[in-house]
Amino acid sequence: MKKLSISGQITIIFLIVLLFSATLFTTVTLSRIKVMAENETYTRLVTYSALVDNHTLDPNVDFSDMKVAFIKIKKDGFFYSDDIEKYINDADYQEIIKSIERTQENSIISKKIKNFEDKTIYYVITFHKDSGVTIMVTNALYVTHLTKTISIQLILVFLAIISVSILFIALWGNNFAKRLHRLKSHIGNLPKTGYGTEYIDDGLDEVGELSRALESMRIEIKESEQQKQEMLQNMSHDFKTPIAVIKSYAEAQQDGMADESSSKIIIAQAEKLKHKVNRLLQYNSLEYLQKDREFEDVNMKEVVEEVIEVNKFQTNLEIELDLKEDVFFKGYRENYFTVVDNIFDNAKRYAKSKIKIVLRKDRLRIYNDGDPIDEQFIKHAFKPYEKGSKGEFGLGMSIVQKTLDFFGMQLIAKNESIGVSFIITK
Repeated sequence: MKKLSISGQITIIFLIVLLFSATLFTTVTLSRIKVMAENETYTRLVTYSALVDNHTLDPNVDFSDMKVAFIKIKKDGFFYSDDIEKYINDADYQEIIKSIERTQENSIISKKIKNFEDKTIYYVITFHKDSGVTIMVTNALYVTHLTKTISIQLILVFLAIISVSILFIALWGNNFAKRLHRLKSHIGNLPKTGYGTEYIDDGLDEVGELSRALESMRIEIKESEQQKQEMLQNMSHDFKTPIAVIKSYAEAQQDGMADESSSKIIIAQAEKLKHKVNRLLQYNSLEYLQKDREFEDVNMKEVVEEVIEVNKFQTNLEIELDLKEDVFFKGYRENYFTVVDNIFDNAKRYAKSKIKIVLRKDRLRIYNDGDPIDEQFIKHAFKPYEKGSKGEFGLGMSIVQKTLDFFGMQLIAKNESIGVSFIITK
């Protein structure tokens, strides 16, 4: 089965809704039209009754579009039109007489009954003290004709509205489908053009919003691709250096040209390479970080003390701790350890003589007395593989940023009058 286009679907749905609405509206309206036609009939009969009362009406006159007959009852007798028997029989007349008996002076009664041929007739009784009683009678032809005429006009108007609406919806749906098709083609061509082609639908509707959202996504993907390319270049260079050092010293040992210090250099370079690999693995593992269990209350004092314990023999810097008891952050303990360890590692790299860690409610501050951070680096919010002032890559701080975002926390980098502070807060 051939797939129906979106413009066709919109047209069909609109047509179904319109036809249902038109049918419902016509059904209700036709019933009201008949009531209006009957009221118009009674109004005309009252007018004709006044003419009879004023003796300005020929008893055998043809009322053109409305066929009427009448009975005039006075104190000195009564007279009637020649064709009165076409409308009422004796039983109908007796029923009308009963209505007359219930009629008050200077009043009008409008009614309809089924006559002897089971056809509907309409009559009006007017009663005046001076002129007597006048009974005007007509059949349902006028009501039927008026109802039919108005109904046909309504149907024609509806058909015109439906035709114009279908044409309008078809044109609009076709234009809507073309916009979606252009957007689809643009998305399909993005990988081929290296995400370098810009396309924005200028509409103010949802398609325009989708187009603008896709454009923002395209820019992010393009920047991400550029970052990855830079990362591959930077990481390859960063990994190449320790590997080249290890290789050269290992070859020197093999040739018997190196002394005992070469082993220490190889170990140091291997440790440096291991550190870089661990950071890369940590960052990649964040791609799979998900809330597979409820966040726990992590005792941050214990986390900070554990990080200091692990690193205490790796630095000669002065470390000052000001840790408040019973401070808990929501998240996972192992990830908070990685966060604090990365910030501490960054502080060790840049500090001149001192690192200070202050823990308060909903706030952890790690300060070092190193050089200030480039404002451009802060602005980039520690994007992955961003190179710092000392040529180091910002992968560790990217791990911190991404982890804290997952836990609903915030990382603030702040240049102090002397030194730099990294602040974790809600």
